[in-house]
Amino acid sequence: MSKISNKIRSAAAQLSQMYKPSLAFARSVLIASAAVTLSLMGIRQLGILAPVELSAYDQMLRLRPEEQPDSRLLVVGITEADIQKLKQWPISDRKIAEILQKLEKMQPALIGLDVLRDVPLGDGREELTKLLQKNARIIGVCLVTDGSADNPGSPPPPGMPENRVGFADFGVDAGGILRRALLFMKPPTIKGNSSVEKHLCNDDSQVLTSFNLQLALRYLQGQKISPKLDPDQSLWLGKTQFKQLKSNDGGYSNVDVRGYQILINYRSRRQVANQVRITDVLEGKVDPNLVKDKIVLIGYTTESVKDFFYTPYSGRQQSKQFMPGIVAHAQVVSQILSTVLDNRPLFWFWPEWAEILWISGWSIVGGTLASRIAHPAKLAVTFGAMLSGCCAIVFGIFLLGGWVPVAAPALALIVTGGSIVSADRFNKAGYGKAISDRVKQAFKIEIDQAKKEQQVAEITESDFFKELQQKKDKLRISKKETSEKASSEPQEITAGAAELPQAESQTDEYLAQLQEKAKQQKQRAAVTESESSSKTPVPIDAGGGASSGETKPDDEFSDLQAKAKQMRQRRSAEKRIKDEKIDSLTDKEDLGGKEE
Repeated sequence: MSKISNKIRSAAAQLSQMYKPSLAFARSVLIASAAVTLSLMGIRQLGILAPVELSAYDQMLRLRPEEQPDSRLLVVGITEADIQKLKQWPISDRKIAEILQKLEKMQPALIGLDVLRDVPLGDGREELTKLLQKNARIIGVCLVTDGSADNPGSPPPPGMPENRVGFADFGVDAGGILRRALLFMKPPTIKGNSSVEKHLCNDDSQVLTSFNLQLALRYLQGQKISPKLDPDQSLWLGKTQFKQLKSNDGGYSNVDVRGYQILINYRSRRQVANQVRITDVLEGKVDPNLVKDKIVLIGYTTESVKDFFYTPYSGRQQSKQFMPGIVAHAQVVSQILSTVLDNRPLFWFWPEWAEILWISGWSIVGGTLASRIAHPAKLAVTFGAMLSGCCAIVFGIFLLGGWVPVAAPALALIVTGGSIVSADRFNKAGYGKAISDRVKQAFKIEIDQAKKEQQVAEITESDFFKELQQKKDKLRISKKETSEKASSEPQEITAGAAELPQAESQTDEYLAQLQEKAKQQKQRAAVTESESSSKTPVPIDAGGGASSGETKPDDEFSDLQAKAKQMRQRRSAEKRIKDEKIDSLTDKEDLGGKEE
């Protein structure tokens, strides 16, 4: 078993060494990718990338193949040539009534009149009012207030039922570009002026339906398709759900999505439906088959009326940059009908988590390529190919009806790759190691310093240190008292007093040495006596002493005692002299005081 375990450990160590560079590479790429992805998501939330994403959307819309005109619609335009030919501006109520009557004879499914008739224009007002009230096929328009007293909105034609009126307003993006359609909305409250006349399009208690949705709903009713609202207020027409646009869908960032909005899926830049002029209708030049069972939309197509919009097709157009309002309405009507009846897809969007994965995926690709390809030219060509592939994938998804970010993943690819290349060159140049060593050294110094401070704190908090502190304080107080006392005595006595403790300490030390020697001599004498009793007696000379060269232990001990006695006498004499000097000095001071 031990051999098998050793082999397993050896194999694991080899695999660890083999894959160690790969793990380090993966860690660096993943860290860089995460940092870049989070940064780009934050930038997107701030709306910095929104203009780029919207420009990419417009470009993809221009590159997309155009569809055939919608045969269910007919646009009757009021052109500048019609105005010149009729010699009327604006077109009078009588001419509008005449046009409606001629179209009615050709049996259209619906007639949408995108012409404001809230005030009389020329003669024929009564005739037009009766026609609008009685003909259930005609849908009129009004304009919604912006909430200010100076712009209270425009009311619908008088006498027209509210269920046959829709608002003609659109929501436009920055730059006046029309990308979104309003289906429902609630008029804002007019502030600051209660004298404004109330009408359908400034009544904040009403939920209004748009002009284009009114036409589509009435046409679908003939197909036995009725609208339904989910509990979350989502609109369903048949089996098709029209999801409400959110503020961060697609390339948008914090866009105003009040009301019920959808993204306009334009059918064509040139001709959304067959189109004729009002003079052709008045002169009977229109084929009845173009009108029968069709949705007919009447409105101005001349730029002099200022009822036109920039669209995604306006980019790089030297002419025909604008789309008339009546044509824009036709685009939305066609989109709704085609989605419900022809299964034409609406635009769809990824959830936020999917967009994060999409961006981080391209970030990882950029980091991987930058770490594997060292040659600058090859790396540049590879990055160009990957950017082209990213754009191609986004465009392919767009053709299927999906709008996913393209600017954010492209930036993720470039920024992550650039950061990996920069970091690699930085490390190869030695700067990375130098900085790392400096940082490690700084951290080591800080750690050592912190450790020392901790040790000092532990020592200072110990009982032994506190006891030493108390002794130090006592010694400092004793020293202070001694110095104060010494300063009050004469210099001669002070010197004597300073020398006396030293002499006394020396004497005590000497006496202690003598006592120790005496003790040793006693022990030696006892040992000598025991040996002499068991061995041959030591010869004694005639004088009764020991043999030459030896000294009796008792005599040596007696000498030591005599020396100690002399030291004691000397010590007592010195003390007596000191006391006499102190007494004499005190007597002199007393005599001096009396003389004074």
